[in-house]
Amino acid sequence: MDRETMLRLWDASWSEGRGVPPWARAVGGLTAEQAAWRPGPGRHSIWQNVNHISIWREYVAARVLGRPGLTRDEVYARNFEEPQEATAAAWQETQARLRRSHEAMREVIAAPGARLEDVVEHFGHDCYHLGQIMLLRALQGLEPIE
Repeated sequence: MDRETMLRLWDASWSEGRGVPPWARAVGGLTAEQAAWRPGPGRHSIWQNVNHISIWREYVAARVLGRPGLTRDEVYARNFEEPQEATAAAWQETQARLRRSHEAMREVIAAPGARLEDVVEHFGHDCYHLGQIMLLRALQGLEPIE
């Protein structure tokens, strides 16, 4: 896949979706309580999935762009991190972090010297977790996003 096509698909995955719901709608409009809800012991919440996606995007973007960032061990230690406070403000910040991580990965895709192989896996990875988020929304009786 060429860089221009990847950029178009990446951009669409935030606001339009292409065969899957867009990120902005999948996490937008949720309350902090809905985002923090877990279907059972040992299961992840929407919030934890968003934290997981964000931290891995941040890690890859920092590594590829040569910027300071968390070590791989730190990423693993904070993987699927639970919110310290399940407040509306904390959830808004988590959504903003997801948006920033999306923009960071876009920067990686657009960087002429960046290896696209470092990003391609995020399409599948993110879609997998987006599916989990959509299932968690359904389990809570929330409206589907088409």
